[in-house]
Amino acid sequence: MFEETVYTGVDFSDAEILEEELSGMQFIRCTFNGADFSQIRLSGCRFEQCRFSGTAFNGVEAVRCAFIGCSFSYANCFASSFRDCKMTGTDFSGCVMDAVTIDRGDWRMTALSGYDFSGEKLSDVSFAESDLHGSRFDRCVFSRCDLTGADIHGASFRKADLRSCKLDQLHLDSADFKDAKIDLTQAVAFAETFGVKVIL
Repeated sequence: MFEETVYTGVDFSDAEILEEELSGMQFIRCTFNGADFSQIRLSGCRFEQCRFSGTAFNGVEAVRCAFIGCSFSYANCFASSFRDCKMTGTDFSGCVMDAVTIDRGDWRMTALSGYDFSGEKLSDVSFAESDLHGSRFDRCVFSRCDLTGADIHGASFRKADLRSCKLDQLHLDSADFKDAKIDLTQAVAFAETFGVKVIL
C-alpha cells in the first residue's frame, strides 16, 4: 500500500493496512480515521499532527516511534504496546486503552484523563504536564517516572509505589494517595501541602 517513505497531507481514512510491519516511515498531517492498523508492528516511524479517530489500533506494537500532536479520539488501542515512543501532545480522549503497555518514553502533555492503569509497571515514562484527571493508577509501580505539573484532579494512586517519581508542581490534595509508598522528600512535600511543618 505504501510506495513512499514520506507522506504529507494524505487521507488514508477507512484504509486496511495490510503490511505486517512499517519501518522508518514519516506521516505529516495525514488522516487515518477509521483505518485498520490491527496487529501491525511499527518501528522507527514518525507521525506528526495525524488523526486516528475511530481507528482500529488494537494489538499494535510500536517501538521507537513518534506520535507528535496526534489525535486518537475514540480509537481502539486495546492490547497495544508503546516502547521508547515519543507521544508529546497527543490526545487519547475516548480511546480504548485496556491492556495497553507503556514501557519508557515521552508522554508529556498527553490527554489521558479517565483511564485505568491499575497494577501496571511504568518505567522511565514522563507524564509531565499531561491531563491525568480522573485516571486510576492504583497499585502501580512507578520507576523513574515524571509527573511534574500533571493534572491529577480526581486521580487515584492507592497503594501505588511512587518512591522514584518526580512529583513537582502537583496539587497533591486533589488526588487519592491512600496507602501509597513515598520517600522522605516526597513525604515532606505532602506534609507541606496540608499545612504541616516538618522539622528534620
